[in-house]
Amino acid sequence: MGMLEARIRILTNNTQKPVFSPQQVVSCSRYSQGCDGGFPYLIGGKYVQDFGVVEEDCFPYTGQDSPCLFKRSCYHYYTSEYHYVGGFYGGCNEALMKLELVHHGPMAVAFEVYNDFMLYKEGIYHHTGLQDDLNPFELTNHAVLLVGYGKDPESGEKFWIVKNSWGTSWGEDGYFRIRRGTDECAIESIAVAATPIPKL
Repeated sequence: MGMLEARIRILTNNTQKPVFSPQQVVSCSRYSQGCDGGFPYLIGGKYVQDFGVVEEDCFPYTGQDSPCLFKRSCYHYYTSEYHYVGGFYGGCNEALMKLELVHHGPMAVAFEVYNDFMLYKEGIYHHTGLQDDLNPFELTNHAVLLVGYGKDPESGEKFWIVKNSWGTSWGEDGYFRIRRGTDECAIESIAVAATPIPKL
């Protein structure tokens, strides 16, 4: 939802500022599993293209599975297209993500949250543990919004700037930085981009 909100602002030169309803996705989408999760490709792309998404005030967030009840008369926003960055699952990489970000705005990404991430407060995150085995399908268990990138002026370490959904008291005012260019925790594995259609 954050990706679509940001991209509508960009497309309309900040004249439209809708806040979309995540509760609609939780309660109504058969492409996801309610409060048990889902995939950015199926939500930010397919679900919104097929069914549209309403604004938050039409279906306020409750943070729990609930019946799909909202006014059908509310305006529905749709996407004209959606895709994995790189063109297909597994085609994503740092350079293509940077291009997508600069040309079209924030995008949905997913990564694997390990226990040490829960303790993150500031700085450039990288997982401190070791993986036991190699899996050709990269594990991800948390979707977030990629909003920028940079490089630490002292260490030279490259990072992504990412908005989390855990509130502004967590991390760096609700955001975190994570190592860039190394597919840290699979953050560069399945970036998803979509083109929302602004209100006419």
